[in-house]
Amino acid sequence: MSNNKLIIYGTIETWEFDSWIIGFNKVHPNIKIEYLRKYVYGTPPPMSTQITHDLSNTGSSADIVLSAISPHLQMQNQDLFQVYNSPERRNIPESFKDSEGFWTSVVLLPTMQIYNRELIDVDEVPTSSKDLLDNRWKNRISIHDITLGTFGSNWISSLRSNLTGIDWSRFINLLSHQNLQLWPLFRHVLGSVSLGKSDIGLTVMFYEYLRAKDKNLPIERLILSDIPLYISATVASILKTSSNLESAKLFIDYILSKEGQNMIGNNYIRVPAYIESDSKYSISNILPNEKYSIFPSLDVINNTDKDRQLFQNLFKNHVTTDEAFNTDVDKVLKK
Repeated sequence: MSNNKLIIYGTIETWEFDSWIIGFNKVHPNIKIEYLRKYVYGTPPPMSTQITHDLSNTGSSADIVLSAISPHLQMQNQDLFQVYNSPERRNIPESFKDSEGFWTSVVLLPTMQIYNRELIDVDEVPTSSKDLLDNRWKNRISIHDITLGTFGSNWISSLRSNLTGIDWSRFINLLSHQNLQLWPLFRHVLGSVSLGKSDIGLTVMFYEYLRAKDKNLPIERLILSDIPLYISATVASILKTSSNLESAKLFIDYILSKEGQNMIGNNYIRVPAYIESDSKYSISNILPNEKYSIFPSLDVINNTDKDRQLFQNLFKNHVTTDEAFNTDVDKVLKK
């Protein structure tokens, strides 16, 4: 890979990341950026496989990577990142950054539940986790693939500390009888509910929910009494093998700065990691007074491999792949 430009691998949509580049180049017009969107979920993460392949073939790879915390931690365990304690990290809460400086949150990912209002009558809407176990919902619940050991796995593992009235292990066993639809992409969970392939979606990104509401899709937020709004994040790191270290540091400084975070939070629709941002889509503006839990916690992280094996055993026959449906989702949810 060329050394005269900053190479960034990430999961942010390309059309969306263009505004990040424009904002950065207003401050640093001489630094060129090549952004490559990479699929990230799996164990090991496909992104880390790509990096390893790059290094083996050319001796260089990306300078910066952006991904959700779950796969990011897997990549950190592969010793891919270097410490960078940007002075702009002060804008990000302690709970959303690595204590040693290996990674820092850039975008928050509130994760919520939804239902299709055209398929579920008001008096049938579940109100707690136990209601999800009713036979009424068999084959009708979608979730991010929890057998991957990443985001979906960490989300459902996080329920250990919140479920009331039922033991977590019993809940997981009973849930496995519901024949869940497991999707590799979050937007397909949203699409499954929006298009009536399922009634309920358990892991939907809040920003995608807001976009879908703007399109007048027939979905509503599902509030379950014992499942809080969980928030994870897209985080940024500099690779140990970066060929453009000074430029990489400048980019990290920019996206963590108040200016960069406000730029992110005024884009349609992203939640900045800077909690006190006065941007349009900051937590304080879109979810005022909302109680939330941060995930994955250290306990969840430490249990990832064990839980993943459990989920693979229980849900191994639930994986959903439907290329025609994926195309339908892309049409409905396109920008």
